[in-house]
Amino acid sequence: MAFLRASDLVYANTRLRCQTFGFAPFIKPFRINYNPKRSQIEQLVIQSNNKSLDPLIYNSRERKHCFKNVESEFVSSNYLNDDSSTNWRIPRKVLVVLNPNSGRGRSSQIFRSKVQPILQHAGFEMEVIQTAEAGHALTLSSTIDLRTCPNGIICVGGDGIINEVLNGLLRRSDIDKAISVPIGIIPTGSDNSLAWSVLGYKDPVSATTAIVEGGLTSVDVFAVRWVDAGLVQFGVTAACFGFVSDVLELSDKYRQYFGTIRYVIAGLMKFVSLPKYSFELEYFPLTGEKTKQNDALLPSRSEENWVKRKGEFVGILVCNHACKTVQGLNSQITAPRSAHNDGSLDLLLVHGSGRWRLLVFYIALLIRQHLLLPFVEYVKVKSVKITSTGTTQKGCGIDGELIYANGQATCSLVQHKLKLLGYHHRKQK
Repeated sequence: MAFLRASDLVYANTRLRCQTFGFAPFIKPFRINYNPKRSQIEQLVIQSNNKSLDPLIYNSRERKHCFKNVESEFVSSNYLNDDSSTNWRIPRKVLVVLNPNSGRGRSSQIFRSKVQPILQHAGFEMEVIQTAEAGHALTLSSTIDLRTCPNGIICVGGDGIINEVLNGLLRRSDIDKAISVPIGIIPTGSDNSLAWSVLGYKDPVSATTAIVEGGLTSVDVFAVRWVDAGLVQFGVTAACFGFVSDVLELSDKYRQYFGTIRYVIAGLMKFVSLPKYSFELEYFPLTGEKTKQNDALLPSRSEENWVKRKGEFVGILVCNHACKTVQGLNSQITAPRSAHNDGSLDLLLVHGSGRWRLLVFYIALLIRQHLLLPFVEYVKVKSVKITSTGTTQKGCGIDGELIYANGQATCSLVQHKLKLLGYHHRKQK
């Protein structure tokens, strides 16, 4: 039988992106039949004068690709219906930054076997660089010639490597040009909250499909500044203080041995020896935002509108999007009122201390009822200033990475936005 092979990408009909197939030279060319009225399932029928192939079925909702009657040979993925509101053409020349230690050391194997073949068949030109140590991706993105990756940087790993690439780009002298370079996400790490919350994907193949299909998603970027220490760290997911940041510190010791369950192990160990966390903080709510302790609408922005809180807190979370968790039967949503591009941060304060209060909060979080607890304060803010007044708090967790710094930390959005390759498949029109 003639050998079926994938060639280049063409556009057929209106906004239809598909792959053309060619046979051996002695077989005549074929034509493509496409019915634009199909919505849930599109059928691409490839016909030749010798025989007809069975339809290639593409389920756009479930992202399942089924190839029939091709003698068990993996040919290529076909991508239809680019409904992105941005007329973003398929990126071609990209840099792939791969964290080999991500996902208990399986990210390299996942990329080579599942991701790279799809990108190659889609016509991507890739330079693949594996990170050698922590901070390597930051150094790479802050010094690389952007002309070598004009169509994007694809990060293979968890939220940590994305954070490193982002911070590297925002530390460049040509920051406006650097932040315009889109970032793609192939989630293979222990924590893939950004891809799951913003793009709706938590497996590498679906994420690769989203990148190939095209489209851009803008995401707010926040900065945590320690003025006394002269330190600035950027993030796109969340900044955490208290119990969660201590769990991050402890879990890092078990990264190599326990993978994703290291957070559970570290959480249980920290729960047994739970200290008390004391903070002083000020936050500036959005105009018209109602706080839990004051139902009056706040007037326009001024110094007197800063709301002050002081005391013990089990945890403090500053979220930039919904912060959905990938693990677990029921995906937890930490900040249900948050959106990744709404121009605000969502502040979650868990007042008080003690193991019982912490346990009640996490049980409520599992069933998505934590905002109903009387000791939980949730408010959308423009900025928040946090100062640790105790001796137990050691750092701040930003996008799953622990940052050590002393003094007051100020969290606020920056003027730049991160552009992600792909868009949420459930939000396409």
